[in-house]
Amino acid sequence: MQQANVYTKYKEQTLSTLTNGEIIIKLFEEASKQVTMSMFLINKDDYVAAIKCIQKAQKIISALRSNLDMKYPIAQELSPIYLFIYEKLGETIVSKDVPLLKDLLSIIDEFKVTFRQADKLSRINK
Repeated sequence: MQQANVYTKYKEQTLSTLTNGEIIIKLFEEASKQVTMSMFLINKDDYVAAIKCIQKAQKIISALRSNLDMKYPIAQELSPIYLFIYEKLGETIVSKDVPLLKDLLSIIDEFKVTFRQADKLSRINK
């Protein structure tokens, strides 16, 4: 039980020291992980668990979208893309469409790479 508390404290400290860019990257990494897991679970006919993974990915995308600062043009461009990803994830809950999940995973992973590069450039410019 004490080990769990130590781990929880470690996670909290780690998260509190991350930059905004690192947090966004972590969120995309987790969304990617959830979509990947959902595809695996669909292929194993474990639809209940797959749906939970897809819903977690949706929550992450929704959080990213709701935290956009719309005063910046890039945020205005990202918002409909995030909405598209969210809605398509929702479609996969019903359709169990693994190829669509693969396409969405590609988009999510591309965002992850892009934000990682942007974070790196931001650090260099500071």
